[in-house]
Amino acid sequence: MTPKDLATFLKVAETGSDSLVADMLGRSQPSVTRCLKDLEETLGFPLVQRVGRRIQLTAEGVAFEEEAGRLLSMFQDLRARTLARASGGEQPLSISATYALGAGLVPHALARWPETDRPREVRLMQAAPNAVAHDLLSGNARVGFASLPLDVPGIIAKRVFSAPLVAALPESRSAEFPEGQPVSLAQVATDTVVTMLDQTRLQGRIRQALETAGVHPARAIRANSSVSALQFARLTGATAIVEPVTAYGTCSNGVILRPRTEKVDFTFGFFFAAGGNAARATKDFFDLCEAALFDLTPRSAASTKRLLPNQRLTMTDTRSGLSALLAIPFYILAGNLMNAVGMTDNSPTLRSP
Repeated sequence: MTPKDLATFLKVAETGSDSLVADMLGRSQPSVTRCLKDLEETLGFPLVQRVGRRIQLTAEGVAFEEEAGRLLSMFQDLRARTLARASGGEQPLSISATYALGAGLVPHALARWPETDRPREVRLMQAAPNAVAHDLLSGNARVGFASLPLDVPGIIAKRVFSAPLVAALPESRSAEFPEGQPVSLAQVATDTVVTMLDQTRLQGRIRQALETAGVHPARAIRANSSVSALQFARLTGATAIVEPVTAYGTCSNGVILRPRTEKVDFTFGFFFAAGGNAARATKDFFDLCEAALFDLTPRSAASTKRLLPNQRLTMTDTRSGLSALLAIPFYILAGNLMNAVGMTDNSPTLRSP
């Protein structure tokens, strides 16, 4: 599997035509078809299927498309990263973050960093939590920001935070819900309520809170991002239950944010791969992210908290009714592949008790 193979596959995925890709890349159509076949043989599953004159991705092909993009990016940057490490030169600050933290927190932190002090090049990739871990382990990213749980060998959580979910309502209801007044689920039971799709993370805990309160919303919208949930609140008059980082970090005009009576926490952390060398820029950036986080979210007894090394976190797995311990750092592999990532700092490592 070569960068050329990955680039060819991505172009076919984009265009749906091997003949068009052949023209674009200055190759023959049979060579493009052969490239796809070689990839499928290497991976052990089909990537594409023909539907009439078009080429469509299989389910496996759709899943592989994002991975192929990440691998290609890693290959393309490999030479520059290697030379920078060998010469002690500056490397780009490559960040992998979940959509909430990438949109709601990282830009605010970068805005605080004087241009003369920050790296000349900053790269932000947004992905699901496990993909963030993959980016760190592969070296595609130097720092990561993701929600918990993220129990992945070789990934260290340097700082972990907890912040309560908030209610987002249309601005027209500001008189009904004055600023600072908590909103209970019972108060919005007759509304259209916007929650998350993922049953294993926030949505599972929101559903449990609804069941505990005995509230069954008349209508529901489920979205896979807090940004979409906020838009639904603004445009349809629905009430959205969302994590606070996106809510306060990206909230547009037309939406009001209120604390919730029933406390459900959003837990997340700042990560990097185990085994690297000290880098001052990492700690500086984490400091900026933490400062931005506490400035964005309201200050109150129930607001955002940084969790201490001796604190244990439990998160209810709503599918089984069991509690899973989040051990921090999760697991560190001796002799990890990414010893050269070079992104540790001097802040205390969080360890499970």
